[in-house]
Amino acid sequence: MMTRYIPVLRRLALAWLLALPMLIAAQTQPKEELEKRRRQIEAEIQQLQAQQKELSRSKKTSVAQLNLVQSRLRSRFAIIDNLNDELRLIDETIFTNNREIYRLRRHLDTLRDQYARTLEYSYKNRSSHDMLNFLFTSASFNDAFKRAAYLKSYRHYREDQARNIIRTSAELQATIGRLSRNKEEKSSALQEQNRQKEILEEEKREKARVVNEIKARERDLSKELIAKRKTLNDLSRSIRLLVQKEIDRARMEREAADRRLREDAALAAKAKAAGAASGKNATTPVPVREEPVAPATATTRKSAELENTPEVTRVSVGFENNRRNIPWPVDIGTVTSGFGRRKIEGTSLYEENIGITIQTKEGQTVKAVFEGVVTSVFDVDGSATVTIQHGKYFTTYYNLSVVGVAKGARVSMGQSIGKAGANDYGDGEIIFVVNVEKDFVDPMNWLKAR
Repeated sequence: MMTRYIPVLRRLALAWLLALPMLIAAQTQPKEELEKRRRQIEAEIQQLQAQQKELSRSKKTSVAQLNLVQSRLRSRFAIIDNLNDELRLIDETIFTNNREIYRLRRHLDTLRDQYARTLEYSYKNRSSHDMLNFLFTSASFNDAFKRAAYLKSYRHYREDQARNIIRTSAELQATIGRLSRNKEEKSSALQEQNRQKEILEEEKREKARVVNEIKARERDLSKELIAKRKTLNDLSRSIRLLVQKEIDRARMEREAADRRLREDAALAAKAKAAGAASGKNATTPVPVREEPVAPATATTRKSAELENTPEVTRVSVGFENNRRNIPWPVDIGTVTSGFGRRKIEGTSLYEENIGITIQTKEGQTVKAVFEGVVTSVFDVDGSATVTIQHGKYFTTYYNLSVVGVAKGARVSMGQSIGKAGANDYGDGEIIFVVNVEKDFVDPMNWLKAR
């Protein structure tokens, strides 16, 4: 009877030994991802702190400072959430290891009990005379062969039992060791979580201080926002006019191409009719221009009015395919004002932006975020501005102290187009704008995550 269970026990032991490394790897991978994400958030916080330090040199508290403090708070909450996820993962691992220790101990007790019974049976039947008697009392040669095979299998089964006991004992000790390390990791994570919560409380107090300072100078801040709104309106109007000009130019080129096609078709029809009338074929072929065909794309998309050539369409599709993966216009910078309209905390004022304001170092190199053609280099309220066309998309870089490109120039992704200028507080700053034709869109939906 015992021989029936030998293959089953072997398969179960082998399956467990093969599955264990995969279970450990499945638990380790998310933890590594969480730690990597936490390091990224901590780097973002350090950058925000450095930018805020630059801003704090100004005697006036600005909305940019408040936005940076709020960004730091969001990042700090993200770190705490990250640690909560890690603690949940550690708790799950501790539960799994506790359950596995219980299972291994039960399994080890069973193996030892079975091995003890086999030893007892072997001891009682240890005489070689009994073994020979067991063989020679067989009814036939086949029966004797089966009995000999049984004795051999039984001996192997005992050896497998001993090896299983050794392996299970080793695995039990290894699991206990992992459980101990899990508890140490949990203790460390809890300490880090408490430290982050203490920092969070400090940053909340800092935010309250900044909000109070901004509230105290609400009247002056209102004037600054009105001036900024006027600048942004001028910038918005200039961009819309530029885009409309490009749309009109593209429409005129398309109409001219259509007119040439009609003229060529009329000439061809006239030549064909003249040849038929004279009974002869025309000896001089009439050239026929074909409508340019846009290259095939991976997805079906509606062609825009600006996409009147295969090259323009190619650039448009390339810009679309790089959504959320387009590089930033500056290597070092932090967003201090997001896209759209937002209420300023602690005041009755609102902040608006047609793009994003990026705090950077004055003189920092500003780069084209994608290949395209410089549509215009112009001035808005005393600050140099560059607009680049990327098919039906446009990017605008406002507040440049130096411009390194000219209208009509072709630029590549990452090519320098100028240097960042300073704002009214003396801090380096640019405003980055993205358009889909005349519609303003959130640049953060296009830039790659940092």
